[in-house]
Amino acid sequence: MNIKARKSKNTANIAFKSRIFFITFSCTLVVALSTNYSLADDARQAELSDLKSAIKTVQRNIATESLKHTALEKELQSIEVKHSKISSKVGELSRKINIIKNRISTRQREKSQLKKSIERQEQVITEELLSAHKIGDQEPIKLLLNQEDPQKIARIFKYYDYFLKARSEKIDSYSRDVSTLTKIIQEINRQKLDLIGAKNSLKIQQTDLKNSATIREKTLTKIKGTLDSDEANLAHLKKQRAQLEILLHEVQEAVENIVLPQNMQPFASKKGTLTWPITGLLIDQFGSRRKGPIRSQGWLISSAIGNPVTAVHAGRVVFSDYLRGFGLLLIIDHSDGYMTLYGHNQELLKDAGGWVMANETIARSGNTGGLSSPALYFEIRQQGKPKNPKFWLKGA
Repeated sequence: MNIKARKSKNTANIAFKSRIFFITFSCTLVVALSTNYSLADDARQAELSDLKSAIKTVQRNIATESLKHTALEKELQSIEVKHSKISSKVGELSRKINIIKNRISTRQREKSQLKKSIERQEQVITEELLSAHKIGDQEPIKLLLNQEDPQKIARIFKYYDYFLKARSEKIDSYSRDVSTLTKIIQEINRQKLDLIGAKNSLKIQQTDLKNSATIREKTLTKIKGTLDSDEANLAHLKKQRAQLEILLHEVQEAVENIVLPQNMQPFASKKGTLTWPITGLLIDQFGSRRKGPIRSQGWLISSAIGNPVTAVHAGRVVFSDYLRGFGLLLIIDHSDGYMTLYGHNQELLKDAGGWVMANETIARSGNTGGLSSPALYFEIRQQGKPKNPKFWLKGA
């Protein structure tokens, strides 16, 4: 073997070994990456499981603490939670009714268009059948007998075949449209029955909601009667504040190891640009006096019952439950020691443990927690300390 041949063979061997190494390396890398992703996913699932377990412990502690409440406070909580569930059903039924109405409307339009199409088809088919009747079955034979040119005879047969085929297709299309129209009418009738059922259910739920609201007002009047003195009122507010602080301390411990995904901006970087959690008038500012030495640690924003409450920043829901004095409360952890609180809601739409995005609807505003008129209580915490929302929210 000459030198050139040996060099060529060596080059081929090197190239072959390089390809083998690359394939082996690539396979090893894919396996390693798959293993890492699997391990990362397992770690995330374990973290979520631990978090949910910690949150459940916090909620059990709050439930145990609520046993110390007065009978009237327990009654108010029970009424407001029940009222929230009824309100949620009313909302669902209202949305269902709107959906059914839209479906009926759509089907009615389809029905109208189809009926017009059927009427046009009926007219065309009737005219063609009358024409065919006038011509009679013997007409093609007469035409053939009068023709001597074979090509003309072939064309006549072809034209007549086209005519019959076109007429048959029109009749088939007409039959299909009539069948479709029948199905649409049946579907409209079914949906109308569903609509009647939903409206009847809505009336029942609305009556229950009204009765629940009346009972709530009576309970609130009784509670106010027990707090007729400034001392009693102050003690009541102190208990509420103390319970919130205990809750926040426990929640902070439960979520101290949570880190936001890398593609999410840190809460601190959004200072002064956060969107308001709800549209409404500010009726109670940060630091305003509530009773004696107690001052507000957040904002109270007026809003009609049922308005959407949105998260001001992405994060993990760490509490979604009832808390004395704050009603249906939702707390979001934004990592790096930042949390936001949303209280007095009528309905909570997110469960503890789930992720939410900025501006995502998380609740519906209400007056739970003993408010006389609907409003949202909003608070920002950094390392457990309340911060003035004025410096965080856009246009505040």
